[in-house]
Amino acid sequence: MKTRIILILLVFVYATCKEESVYVKVGGDKLTEEDVKKAFPEQFKQIRKQYEDRVRDLLVELAHQRMFEQEAKEKGLTIDQYIQRIQDQAPNPTEQEVEELYKRLVQSGQVKEQEINKEDFKFRLFSYLKQEKAQEEILKEVARLKQKYKFYQPVERFEVNIKGDPYRGNPNAKIVIVEFSDFECPFCLKSQKTSRQLREKYGDKIKWVFKDFPLDFHALAMDAHKAAKCVYRLKPEKFWDYFDALFKENRTKEDLKLPSLEQKAMALGISKTELQNCMKDPKIEEEIQNNIKEGTRLGVTGTPAFFINGRKISGAVPITEFETIIQEELTN
Repeated sequence: MKTRIILILLVFVYATCKEESVYVKVGGDKLTEEDVKKAFPEQFKQIRKQYEDRVRDLLVELAHQRMFEQEAKEKGLTIDQYIQRIQDQAPNPTEQEVEELYKRLVQSGQVKEQEINKEDFKFRLFSYLKQEKAQEEILKEVARLKQKYKFYQPVERFEVNIKGDPYRGNPNAKIVIVEFSDFECPFCLKSQKTSRQLREKYGDKIKWVFKDFPLDFHALAMDAHKAAKCVYRLKPEKFWDYFDALFKENRTKEDLKLPSLEQKAMALGISKTELQNCMKDPKIEEEIQNNIKEGTRLGVTGTPAFFINGRKISGAVPITEFETIIQEELTN
């Protein structure tokens, strides 16, 4: 109900604007939306796009709500009971999973062992992982319901400029997946497992392209992206080795600091001086900023964001979301 009300309000606001209820007067001249459109075409286009994207998101949310309501009714359950049943299917985190997460947090400096009660903290980590697994079950159920109820959404495709960007896989593949990512982003790190599984499953049917999108609140991200750009410039054949090293599963914050970035490059045959000189080149940051501008133009607001043949997926979503689109694209 709340979603429906928000959607109706948005449509009402937009319709009201179209009737020119929003205006100003200067010296008796009335300035309206049409004048804004002419004076600020790019800004107006961006606002219109944001509005359309938001309405589209709300429509999808409303569709999910309807599917859940229908399924709950079919099973003789309330919505809350139905959702709880799905979440209860989530397996409990193993001791190894809790321990690995704990070690990563300690190694990254986010947790200081001397300042916490280890057992209490591990219980909190257990609860966090349990909640994460429950959310994964919900997302799997959404994917199942989309098939059952023949969910359809008009395909929106974006033209992504990938000229000169690093890629792996078949250069002539039918499926082109573009990844906008941030080396410091934990969700980007998490999504790498899905990326690997997709490349293993589909092989030469996929061309995987990387584009920089370091977020300004990640203090270590820009240097990591500069270093990766320099590896691509100096030894392009080693770029993906460097990429995988920055996104290794047990990485810490130290792995993203300059000394470690230099060591990783040296291990690939690039001298410390070469890397440092390259990272100082303003053209390197300019290339990164151009990728950020491209992502922003396409509506990327966070990472990771993916475009499968121009079709957008945001966040570290389940592999089934990718597979559904890939299969559709392969059969078209």
